[in-house]
Amino acid sequence: MHARTRSIDAGDEDGKAKALGLPGVALTVAHKILTAVKGLWIRSSPWLMLVDIRKLSCPESVGDALHRFRRNTNDFGYNYTLVLLFVAVACVVTKPFSLMVIAALAMLWVWVFYVRASEFHYNGQTYSLRAQAVAMVMFSAFVLMIATNVSQVLMGGLTGGFLLCVGHSVVRAPEQPPEGDAEAQGIVGGFTEAVSGAAKSGYSQLSGALGQMGDMVPNSVRQQFDKVGINF
Repeated sequence: MHARTRSIDAGDEDGKAKALGLPGVALTVAHKILTAVKGLWIRSSPWLMLVDIRKLSCPESVGDALHRFRRNTNDFGYNYTLVLLFVAVACVVTKPFSLMVIAALAMLWVWVFYVRASEFHYNGQTYSLRAQAVAMVMFSAFVLMIATNVSQVLMGGLTGGFLLCVGHSVVRAPEQPPEGDAEAQGIVGGFTEAVSGAAKSGYSQLSGALGQMGDMVPNSVRQQFDKVGINF
C-alpha cells in the first residue's frame, strides 16, 4: 500500500513538472540526480577508512596486487565512483564550452524523454522510446566525440581519476574478511555484485532496443541491403 502511494506521488510530481514545462522537468531531473548521488554517498564506505595512510603498502606480487584491486573495489567501489564523478564535474566546470555543450545535450534528452515522452512517427514507421534512446545515444556520441572536443576533456579527467582509484586500490591493504566467510575474499561493500546485476539488466534492455533499430532504416535502403544478403 505504501509502495503504491509512493508511486502515485511520484507520478503526480512528474505530471506537475511537465505542466511547468522544461524548467520544471529540469528541476525534477536535477533532484533525481542529487538523490542518486546521495544514494552513492550513503552506500559508500567511511571515507576515513579510504584515506587511512596506515593501510598503504606496496603489494608483494602481481597476484597480491590483483587481490587488493578486487577486494578494495568491492569495499570502496561507491567511493571510487564518487571520486570519478567529482573529477568529471570539475573538468567540465573548468571548460565553459564543454559545459554549454553538455547542458544543451541534457536539455535535448529532457525534452525527448520527459517533456514529449511519446512514440515518434515518421514515414509510416513508429519509433518507440527505446529506439529513440539508441538514436539519442548515437547522436550524443557524435557531438561529444566528433563534432566537439568535449570527449577529450571528459576522458582526460576520467582517465586521471581512474588511474588514481586503481593506484589506491593496489597500494592499500584490504580489510580483513568477515569472520565465518568460507571464501578468503569476503565482500564487504558488495559493489561488484551491484554492478553485475545492473549490467545484466541493462544488457537485456539494450538488446530489446537494438532489435528495433532495423525499423529506423528507410525501406529503399533496406531493399538495397537485402540484395546483398544483409537483413535488418
